Amino acid sequence: MAMRLMSKAEYARHRGCDEKAVRKAIKEGRISAIPQPNGRELIDPEVADIQWARNTRARADSARTAPLSEAEAGQGVPAPENAPEGPVAEAAAKAPAYADFRARREAADAEMAEIALAKERRLLVDRKVAEQAAFESFRALRDKAFNVPLRAASRIVGLADVRAIDAVIAEELRLAFSSWESDMLARLPAKED
Repeated sequence: MAMRLMSKAEYARHRGCDEKAVRKAIKEGRISAIPQPNGRELIDPEVADIQWARNTRARADSARTAPLSEAEAGQGVPAPENAPEGPVAEAAAKAPAYADFRARREAADAEMAEIALAKERRLLVDRKVAEQAAFESFRALRDKAFNVPLRAASRIVGLADVRAIDAVIAEELRLAFSSWESDMLARLPAKED
């Protein structure tokens, strides 16, 4: 059976990639081309697929979803008949491929870039600082609310009108909450326009 040679454009269609990628792979020596008497270079697709799988790293954002052959899938040449079997061989077969690790790394890098951008835009605050500020502010509110009866007692003594007593208690509560609001606003980060 005669080997079928392909032009660079045909091989690019075979691989499902751009012809520029094929030319670059030849130039960098990742795949080989066979020079012809007329000066053209042709590619043996079977050999080039094996070379491509061995010498080219897979991109995590590759648009290609299904490989054309075992060699292209990064499996290289099929395992010989006397290949080891058992738990070690099964674990090796289930191990994540390079492309999986690269995709995870790229996703983590993208997430870190988003976090850095949010920090730069002042959309994030330090969790410990925020928790401490909230704790201290609500503790101050609790203390002020518990002190309302003590502060109102001296003003209520001698009052017989329920509405007057209610007004004194409401005034003391309003003072406690407005003081807390001022304290909380002082602890929040300043807004940028």
